[in-house]
Amino acid sequence: MFRLGIWLYPAIFVVILLCAWSYYVTVRVAKETEKLDSNKDVPIHEAIKDHPFILNPIIMMYLIVGLFMGIMIFYYWATSSSY
Repeated sequence: MFRLGIWLYPAIFVVILLCAWSYYVTVRVAKETEKLDSNKDVPIHEAIKDHPFILNPIIMMYLIVGLFMGIMIFYYWATSSSY
């Protein structure tokens, strides 16, 4: 039987991690945009050119949730008692 009780705190941790990462990236981009003080398009920042996926919170969410789900699947597979 599936019990969420053992996964409650890890799930809360993952949600907090995702929210913190999204907030950090959003504030970082907002500060850079504010520094430029321009309504025109600007060149792409070097950090984004070098690592375009790391600063995307949606892609990071998929990676973290995929890792978390993989750990859950492995846990239930490893502890299953069906021989």
